[in-house]
Amino acid sequence: MCHVADKFYAAVRTLTTDAPAKQRLICAYVDHLESLAEDDVPEAIRPRFEALRQAMNAVPPTEKETAVQVSVRKMSPAEAGRFTRSILLMFTDLVRVKSTGERLNSGDGVKAPAYNRPEAGVRVPGFLARSAM
Repeated sequence: MCHVADKFYAAVRTLTTDAPAKQRLICAYVDHLESLAEDDVPEAIRPRFEALRQAMNAVPPTEKETAVQVSVRKMSPAEAGRFTRSILLMFTDLVRVKSTGERLNSGDGVKAPAYNRPEAGVRVPGFLARSAM
């Protein structure tokens, strides 16, 4: 999974450059994510990744442009933004799992981290508890 997280990290870095938004999306996908096989991607984020893959190849290529270029060009700015955020969210799921060692699940019954759950009995330091008031 480290390889996959690294690919997503590179894609997110590409998304943060100063190029036009649709061009960043094309580069992030083509340069870093397009080569990932379905089996490379953890099952829990696979549906989102497959939705991204389908959207990026929704329109057939032309003589001058690839399917990805044509598909993104035909997206509305809102759609392109939605897929950009999807890449970021998939990356954050991968990073969380990589850093905590928790299993990446489908999201069913996922609890917030212990520090966000009062029933976990975690004490909040006084200076933080006072600053929230």
